[in-house]
Amino acid sequence: MATAEPKVILRMGSHAEKDYFEKTMRFFDGIIFGANLVESTPGATASLMVRFCGKKISVPYYVDPMTYAFGAYVDDAGKTRTDLDWIKSEQKRKGGATVRDFKRSYVALAKQCGYPFQDALSRNKAVSWDDFADRKTTEKCCAAIADYQYSRLANEFSSDPELQSFADKIPRPPIAFAPYFYIEPSKAKDWTDLVLRLAKVTASVETRLPIHAVICADESFLGNSAFIDRLVREVPATGVKGVWFWFSRLLEDQAGIERLTALRSLVEALSDKVQVYNMHGGFFSLALCKVGMSGISHGVGYGEQKDVMPLIGQAMPAVRYYLPDVYKRFSVAQIQYCFDCLGIKSTADFFKKICDCVICKGVLADGLGQFKSFGDMHYSREDSKRLAQTPAAAKRCRFHFLLSRIRERNNLKTVSVGDIRADIQGAKTKWGSQPPLKSDLDYLPRWHKALE
Repeated sequence: MATAEPKVILRMGSHAEKDYFEKTMRFFDGIIFGANLVESTPGATASLMVRFCGKKISVPYYVDPMTYAFGAYVDDAGKTRTDLDWIKSEQKRKGGATVRDFKRSYVALAKQCGYPFQDALSRNKAVSWDDFADRKTTEKCCAAIADYQYSRLANEFSSDPELQSFADKIPRPPIAFAPYFYIEPSKAKDWTDLVLRLAKVTASVETRLPIHAVICADESFLGNSAFIDRLVREVPATGVKGVWFWFSRLLEDQAGIERLTALRSLVEALSDKVQVYNMHGGFFSLALCKVGMSGISHGVGYGEQKDVMPLIGQAMPAVRYYLPDVYKRFSVAQIQYCFDCLGIKSTADFFKKICDCVICKGVLADGLGQFKSFGDMHYSREDSKRLAQTPAAAKRCRFHFLLSRIRERNNLKTVSVGDIRADIQGAKTKWGSQPPLKSDLDYLPRWHKALE
């Protein structure tokens, strides 16, 4: 059974998250910048890359080319669409008129990457496998996508006369992703053919960096044995050195045992041949390091699961407290309700039985009653009708989560699968009898079995 030293790579969603990265980045294994963020703020993103990935902190960075954004997608109603509407927004024009048009970041990205992405925007229709029928055109596209990841952020410095002398010292990413698209279920074979071919072509034309493939598909594909068998057989044959899985809608705490077991089997089957990552994973995926998972990525307090299609117009949910024992977030009220049954009467009890990270110790410095500040609420505006979580409370929860994830990763480096399963069983015994939580802990037995 192959094992891997687990990595946790943080994905930056916006520059508003900069404080989290500045304080914790040195403890993680890398940072991913999405291409839409790069094109929205190229100078600022390049500066952050140098700060986090240069000599001072020196972690690797990755650029997700996000080519899937130009492909077909399935909307909330389950309809397959090729209109690219999800990368559009309402925009004001001169004279006050409002039109729905492509977001500027994706227009800039298409310009950087060229054909067929610019053509897709021009015709207002998604990229398809037909756009890659010509071998030379495909090679040119794959080379452009790899070069974008290799050069884009460094070029921000070489284009500045005052910074040109530093351009050769700018860090480069350790790998490049091949172009990838969502494997839309109604045309699964065509999209799978394309993604694997793009991986193979990119591996053949890019000589500076190892190439990693991205397999982006609905979580239901984990139940498709023919699809899984094909990946096991054909991904290594492309010549890539790694593969990142993104199973849209896969929630580790809601997935059935069949999905969890299939993910484990997929990792086991491939990890002897290529590095395997989960692009949006949580603790279960991280624990699969014991069967070969090289690492996971996610955001500062979200992104352990991600749908290919984002939910537009939905209010951001409150950031809940991450309960380390059970690897899941709960409200402050749910956890406080359990204090008496668990014998948590003091801060010392809390630090022993729940968490003793520096955030928790700082928040509880004035007593156990301060635990409630992880869930502080307020009216964010004078005309607000509903209470919302305070920014300070959300920040406490996110920092606590990040420190918990660092501890989990470090612990996984030294324990066995049996130890992990024992911890999961212990968590079920400890928290499973607590009325506010027990109905939300049914995933623990499934994790326990899937890791058997």
